[in-house]
Amino acid sequence: MFNKVAPKISSVQKVTKPEKEILWSAQQGFGNLRNGDLSKFPEMKAIISRKHAEKINPLQTFWATFSSAQERLWIIDPYFFNPEKNKGSRQDRIKFVIDQLHETLDAYDIKIITKSHNTITNKNVDDDILIQFKEHALLLNGFRVKGQEKCNIDIKFNLTTNFDHIHDRFAIIDDELWHFGATVGGFHSQVSAASRGWDASEHGAIEFFNLVWSAEGAVGKK
Repeated sequence: MFNKVAPKISSVQKVTKPEKEILWSAQQGFGNLRNGDLSKFPEMKAIISRKHAEKINPLQTFWATFSSAQERLWIIDPYFFNPEKNKGSRQDRIKFVIDQLHETLDAYDIKIITKSHNTITNKNVDDDILIQFKEHALLLNGFRVKGQEKCNIDIKFNLTTNFDHIHDRFAIIDDELWHFGATVGGFHSQVSAASRGWDASEHGAIEFFNLVWSAEGAVGKK
C-alpha cells in the first residue's frame, strides 16, 4: 500500500547533530518542504485532503532518518501497528516498517514497545508480528559483513498492561529523541505534529525507555 521512503545507504557516515524542528505530515501537494512534509501548521485544504485520503502519507523526514540510523532504533507507541479505521490494514503498516529496514541498514539495536494486538478469537497476532520482524532480521544479517554488528529486532507487546502511564509516543534514533503527538512515523489523519533534534541522553530518554522495557507489571494496570 505504501511506497518505500528509505534511502539506500551503503556506508557508515558521520552523523551530525540535527537541528530542532517541529514537523507535520502532509498529503501530496500540500507540503512546503522538498520531501513533502510541512514545517508549519496545515491550512484547511490540507487538513480536509488528509482527513479523507485512503492512503495517509507518513512523515518523510522521520522515515529517512530512521533508515539512516547507525546504531539504535527504539520506539514507544501502543498503536504503532494499528492503522486508523479505513486507512489500510495492520499488515500494510508492518510491511511499510519492514521495508524501511533495508538491506544496507547499519542500525543493529531495534526495539519496539507497543500494546498487545491479540484478541479472544486470535491469540497469535503478536507472535505473527514478531516472527515477521525476526525473519527480516535474519535476512538483514545475511548482508552484514564480517565484524559488523548483527541486527537484532525485539518487540514487547505489554505497554498498556505493564506500563500504562504513557500518553504521547516517542522514538529514539541513535542519540536523537523524537516526540510524536500521535502515531510514531506520522500516520495519523488528523492534525498532529512531531518534534525532533532533542538529545536523548540529556533528556533522560535512554533511561526512560529502559525503565519501560524492563517493566514487569508492578507499575502497570491493577
